[in-house]
Amino acid sequence: MLDCAEKPLKLDRFAELPIGDGTAIAEWFQESFPDRDAKRYLPAYCGFHPPARIISREAVNLRRLNESAYLQSLVCEHAKIESAADWQVCLLHPAEGSLLTAEGAPRAGLLIGVPDEPAREIQPLLLTWGVFPRRLELGTVPMLGGLARHLELNSYPNALVVCEISYTQTRAYFLAKDGVYTPAHLPHGLQSIEEIAMKELGAPDLATARQQLEDPSEIVRAHGRRLVRVLARHLRPAVDYFEMQTGQRSGALFCAQLPSRLTWLGQILSSAVDLELFSPDFSTWLPAVGLQVTDPAALGPSWLQPLSLVAQLAPADESTS
Repeated sequence: MLDCAEKPLKLDRFAELPIGDGTAIAEWFQESFPDRDAKRYLPAYCGFHPPARIISREAVNLRRLNESAYLQSLVCEHAKIESAADWQVCLLHPAEGSLLTAEGAPRAGLLIGVPDEPAREIQPLLLTWGVFPRRLELGTVPMLGGLARHLELNSYPNALVVCEISYTQTRAYFLAKDGVYTPAHLPHGLQSIEEIAMKELGAPDLATARQQLEDPSEIVRAHGRRLVRVLARHLRPAVDYFEMQTGQRSGALFCAQLPSRLTWLGQILSSAVDLELFSPDFSTWLPAVGLQVTDPAALGPSWLQPLSLVAQLAPADESTS
């Protein structure tokens, strides 16, 4: 929760809730806002991560941006669909995050595409919970901006590898000196880790394997490298190709979207691909992006993504620029 009238914005409560558990989410809103009139909606700024989303670094002809179908044709080519008429599409500067305009020579741009249907599906759920979304946007983009701000504050010299680990796949991004690079999706995610855990740990089903991963014993941790080996086998070549393609060195790995009870897997994965594990320094980042949290010590790495979304509402601290 935050008070937009305060500068910096103050967050006095935050929670991590199970994905898809509408009852738990509704109960949290009820407990957090007990005096709310049942007929009134809570205004909110929301982020989501639809599976069909597109974030792709592309070589683009800026002068063709005046053609209404140009960006949609790039989306169709990337998503292998016949029409992108029901998509929201834009083109961003890969380093600055600003919208590119129809001026200048051909250059690299960050193509962003989100289909309308997932937004239509999630909006009724938000209303069911008593939430009225003032804005619903792709959460990955502000996260990459928040990470870029962190790297700038700390004068980080190398590229940062960012992994959004979902259930069935992993999306990787490289934050480099000249902006965001987007390799192909990795065809493994938490499901692959759970399946390997079933075999390695003798778990009877995926649910039991997940429980063991969320409360890992020393035995489970000892199997860590084997649990992430399939994911590491695809991530390491992506890192090598990026370094060969750009001549830039990858220094660390940041794992986004891992639930707090699974963040230990990030350490295992970073070690498996010979990278350091990137851990955000919230003590410097929060004031720089205009946020204040009542208990910063409670924040783990996964909180950088939603906080980057909130930070768009806050004034930056010019003293840290």
